[in-house]
Amino acid sequence: MSTSASIPMMDGRDLQAQTEYFHSTVKRRSDNLMNYFLIGFFVVGLLLAGYYDTWGIAVGVGGLCLLAYYSVKLLVPSSDLYQYVLSTIMGIFMAQYIYQLHGLFEMHFFAFIGCAILITYQNWKLQIPLLIFVVLHHAIFNYLQYKGDTDIYFSRLEYLDLQTFIIHILLTAVIVFICGLWAYQLKKSGEIQIAQTVQMTALQREAALLTERKRNADELESAWINAEIARQEAEKAREEAERANRAKSIFLATMSHEIRTPMNGVIGMTSLLGETPLNEQQRAYAETIATCGETLLGVINDILDFSKIESGGMELEEEDFELQSSIEHILDIFGARAARSGIELLNQVEREVPAFIRGDDLRLRQILTNLVGNAMKFTEQGEIFIRVRVEDAASNGELLLGFEVRDTGIGIPAEKQERLFKAFSQVDSSTTRKYGGTGLGLAISQQLVKLMGGTIRVESAPGKGSTFYFNIRTRAGAGKQAPIQIDGLTGHAGKKVLIVDDNHTNRIILRTQLEYWNLQPVLAASGVEALNILDADSRFDLILTDMQMPFMDGIRLAQNIHGRYAHIPIILLSSVGDEYKKKQLFSAVMTKPIKQQLLYRNILAGLQHQGRFTVDGRQVPSRLPENLSATFPLQILVAEDNEINQQVIHYILQKIGYMATIVANGQEAVDAAEAMTYDIIFMDLQMPDVDGLEATRIIRGNKTLHQPVIIALTANTMEGDEEECLLAGMNDYIGKPVKLEELLGKLRKWALHLQQRA
Repeated sequence: MSTSASIPMMDGRDLQAQTEYFHSTVKRRSDNLMNYFLIGFFVVGLLLAGYYDTWGIAVGVGGLCLLAYYSVKLLVPSSDLYQYVLSTIMGIFMAQYIYQLHGLFEMHFFAFIGCAILITYQNWKLQIPLLIFVVLHHAIFNYLQYKGDTDIYFSRLEYLDLQTFIIHILLTAVIVFICGLWAYQLKKSGEIQIAQTVQMTALQREAALLTERKRNADELESAWINAEIARQEAEKAREEAERANRAKSIFLATMSHEIRTPMNGVIGMTSLLGETPLNEQQRAYAETIATCGETLLGVINDILDFSKIESGGMELEEEDFELQSSIEHILDIFGARAARSGIELLNQVEREVPAFIRGDDLRLRQILTNLVGNAMKFTEQGEIFIRVRVEDAASNGELLLGFEVRDTGIGIPAEKQERLFKAFSQVDSSTTRKYGGTGLGLAISQQLVKLMGGTIRVESAPGKGSTFYFNIRTRAGAGKQAPIQIDGLTGHAGKKVLIVDDNHTNRIILRTQLEYWNLQPVLAASGVEALNILDADSRFDLILTDMQMPFMDGIRLAQNIHGRYAHIPIILLSSVGDEYKKKQLFSAVMTKPIKQQLLYRNILAGLQHQGRFTVDGRQVPSRLPENLSATFPLQILVAEDNEINQQVIHYILQKIGYMATIVANGQEAVDAAEAMTYDIIFMDLQMPDVDGLEATRIIRGNKTLHQPVIIALTANTMEGDEEECLLAGMNDYIGKPVKLEELLGKLRKWALHLQQRA
């Protein structure tokens, strides 16, 4: 096997490493070989001892040589010193053999054998110690023998002159030189071979790399071709999906328009009907129609929202809003229904939650409305509780807000909870028949929560109610004022307030709120317990009592307290409205769910003994103010092709004192705007001949016309509709069915704008 073949192909990049490995291999191989030669030299000494009985010399000198070699090798294994010791030992064995055979000339050749053996180390310097020893040995022993020392055996020649000695030394030097040159050439040859091997390895690696590159290039080209084919197929699929989405969007927009147009008539006429004198039965019928219309509208909205989310068209707003007001708005929606059912609606926003947060107020209320609406459907008695807390606060200001909606309803079996968040799914078919619903509410809520960076889950057990948990990522928003001002209660800190309520959660919420206002609350779970507390200590400054309690309701409790402790003001918390305010028993009557700002004002008034405070303004005299036209005189044009919608808008405007002009299409609207000056135009979008957008562009393009405020009327609710209206030159946007409050708000807003512009 060649030297290069024994060198491992490491990486072909480090010639020095390869050379060092080669030298270590030569050294290890030579060391192994020396073990055999040294033993052989020792054995030769033993064999020669029989001639002249030189056993002591053979064992002593030979043993000391072996001991010296192996001792140095063991003591300094990392050094090459033992090799130079070996070179000297080769000369000593030569001198030993000459002595043992009494100067036999042939024994001088063992020095030459040593020189040849040392060549295997490929180090010419190893010849020097042997040469020096031979020269000294020959010179000293030749001189001693020449002087007549009979114990010295150097040569059997009868004579030995200087010339013969010089010839011997020169011959020895020549042989040593040749052996050293041979060792040097072997070393250089090995290094050259190593360099060639490394270079060959590098070339082989380069060739392999080039082959691999070519293979990779071929594979890359093939992959690129496949990717291009896949891209073309994906592009084709994307275009088909976009066409399908556009077709679906057009279909949904068309269906939305076709459904909302008659719904506008149903809800609008029902609202107008509610403003007329009706008997109880007629009013019940009208309210049923309105409820069914709103329910159907909710189903339509759910389907449209679900479609937007599924197609990726749902985008969230980023604005600052007041969280407590949003929750109270939701509870207001369900307040009357909860009062009729005897269900407590409760909410608690923890103190560490910012008053204003940043996000999409509308979509957050949609999630909470879905959850509270479901809780209302499946809860016949008990309570529905909304809680908000901070789950995590990051150093960059980001908050993870946790929401909890808990009810005491029928509960959900564990094996059926996984179906809750699937579209068009109910827990079972009987649920759908009994309670109604599309099964989209929770699916939409889950998707909205994901868009807000959170998760939603449920914990429930049959007969023990359900709790829905969800969280959203947000940050503190900027508000002009804090939702609750407590400066007025500073002077009343420490005053005692008796809280009487049979609902444990409500007692805890009220206690927490009063403690935050630095008041001292005392809790009672019933009217009887409250009277016992007052009998023991009547030093209370205010009493908060629930209306509906077992054994003794709020009226009877107030009557008992009024007879004994007439000086203590009482605030009644009622679930059914403010009809008890005339009983002259209470300083204020508040309708549940309780709003914190109103609670603060009523408590402040009660502690200051300001007498009865007005209720929370839940009852309004009329939804249609008849004097609006006198305050804001306007010329109004309505462009609407549907006769029912014409009647609805006409009647609403007539009710508040406006005589509007009605036209049936966009061209008539343009002609009317050119013939007469109008302040506001309500413009339907989908009309024959000329649609609302085109009519608006024509009016805006006519610089000679007085430019009116143009408000879009449309049943389309798809993404981008409002932006399209504004780009066409419209000022505002109202979706159908038209809501009375929204229409009045638009009239007030733009009437004020026109007054300021004038």
